[in-house]
Amino acid sequence: MKITGFLERLLFTAIVVGFLMAAGGAIRYFMLHNQLSTNMAAQIHEQGGEVAIESKGQAQGLMASDIERRRLVAEQFNMMIFGGVGLALLGLGWLGHDVMGSRRRKTAASAARSSGASS
Repeated sequence: MKITGFLERLLFTAIVVGFLMAAGGAIRYFMLHNQLSTNMAAQIHEQGGEVAIESKGQAQGLMASDIERRRLVAEQFNMMIFGGVGLALLGLGWLGHDVMGSRRRKTAASAARSSGASS
């Protein structure tokens, strides 16, 4: 019986951690999306346009903006993975919890039948 209680707590923990990971990943993803929408290099990249650079300072600013865009895109990709792992953990915990519940109900039903048959 100790193993069952431990397993139930482990599955519940997996559900909670999975939910938190999925929610945290989604929130961070959309925060990064908002940052990308204000990034000058991301706007130029979305439009597929070219920019006529007039000065060295403008070129350096655009280069810094592009480096920031690449970092944001990479972090956004990582947040998709983080949220996906959270969803998988949530699903596995939920499935395990369901399986344990159905086994418990079957055991209780068979115990009730056997006690009813012996009386």
